[in-house]
Amino acid sequence: MFGLEHQRALSGRWGWLVLNGIIDLFLVGVIASGLPGTAAWVLGILVGIDLVYGGAALIGLSLTAHAAKSA
Repeated sequence: MFGLEHQRALSGRWGWLVLNGIIDLFLVGVIASGLPGTAAWVLGILVGIDLVYGGAALIGLSLTAHAAKSA
């Protein structure tokens, strides 16, 4: 929702935030459905995946902000 609300202010890389939100919703669905089990390592892997994509989204936003500031 943040990416869609700030689409004009975050011109260029707002799609990264939208993609991160979609991945978050997918991971919530996987956890809620209990696939492939409720083992603790599954939750750790899914949280790790979320952190990687969240970090990539923030890096993309910061590169866009830096490029806009330099121009």
